[in-house]
Amino acid sequence: MARKFQLGLMLFSGLSIVVIFNEFLIYHVALWSCSFPNIVDPSEKDIVRALILADPHLLGEKRGAWIDRLRREWQMERTFQTAVNMLEPDVVFIVGDVMDEGFEASEEDFKFAFERYQRIFRRPENIPMLLVAGNHDIGFHYAVKESNVDRFEKTFDVPSVQVVQIRNIPFVLLNSVGLTADGCWLCSAVQAKIKSSAKALRKCAPDVEEESCLQQPIVGTHPILLQHYPLYRSSDLLCHGDDLAPDIANQPEFRESWEVVSKEATETVLSHFQPRLVFSGHTHHGCNIMHHLGTPFPTEEQTIASFSWRNKNQPNFVLLTASSTDYSFDKCYPPSESFVVVCYVLALLVAVAVVVASYCSQRRYVKRVGDTWSQSSWSNYDWRLKSRKGT
Repeated sequence: MARKFQLGLMLFSGLSIVVIFNEFLIYHVALWSCSFPNIVDPSEKDIVRALILADPHLLGEKRGAWIDRLRREWQMERTFQTAVNMLEPDVVFIVGDVMDEGFEASEEDFKFAFERYQRIFRRPENIPMLLVAGNHDIGFHYAVKESNVDRFEKTFDVPSVQVVQIRNIPFVLLNSVGLTADGCWLCSAVQAKIKSSAKALRKCAPDVEEESCLQQPIVGTHPILLQHYPLYRSSDLLCHGDDLAPDIANQPEFRESWEVVSKEATETVLSHFQPRLVFSGHTHHGCNIMHHLGTPFPTEEQTIASFSWRNKNQPNFVLLTASSTDYSFDKCYPPSESFVVVCYVLALLVAVAVVVASYCSQRRYVKRVGDTWSQSSWSNYDWRLKSRKGT
């Protein structure tokens, strides 16, 4: 009995250590090497350090089992909380698709998803979070409803277009679902806000014509643009990076206004805002590319991989350091799903091996004791028999 208790205690302790490592400590180990990159001029006073992620896709009631939802949200929560505590960013951005079923969720389901969002992405009050709408939040362009847009913007306090100054560095947050130039109600509203925001960046007088205003340079620092859809590219064959989509060679060309923004909308956005850097999401995989449309200088875009392990074996997020004259960013990788699974499988195999070894050892012990007892009994019997013959 004591032997079985010791074996059970050893197995429980060992498996508990594996669980604690895989569900808590592993995030600290994986993110330990992550840090905000340095910029060329460290003497810059107005420096912003931003944590940027994409496509969390908080599951709703229609897609995915409840156990899948709990698992993915636990992974995202542990990663985000560890990153915020270790890295202490100045601001956090999410470039769309906060929810997976936001565009078709009931009021009750939407509220429930928002409460989970608040829990997973909780942070100190001095770290603001800014985000943009994605197609899973409000719907694709062809199916977007005004009620869905109003609900999302009011709940998350997110206008369709906004220019935010953080330490004198402008960030433009854009609802790219409304970038289809077909005159839809959302597209018209977004286009109007793009024009007014572009005028504000150039400090044009209200009565100045749009074409004349666009000829004027951006006053101060060129902005950093954040939106859900990537700017136009024909496919990921043009991309660079270490987290590209799999099997790019067989990937079909992207459809405008579906996988990427149209050429026309891309040129409009770049010519109006003239951003020095663009961050996007939507494709669930990384891509770094340079654009030459609508700006007097090349514009770098980084499409960020999904933050959900449901969409990618090893998600990542971006750490940006930006000043008024320079910027630099790196990707930070949490633990991969496959590594965690391998750890659990190995732990179970070791546990099974220990149990089998203990069982076999016990059987050999019992057999040895039995053989010893049998030999002793036979010797006693033979001695008693000889004693009787002697008498």
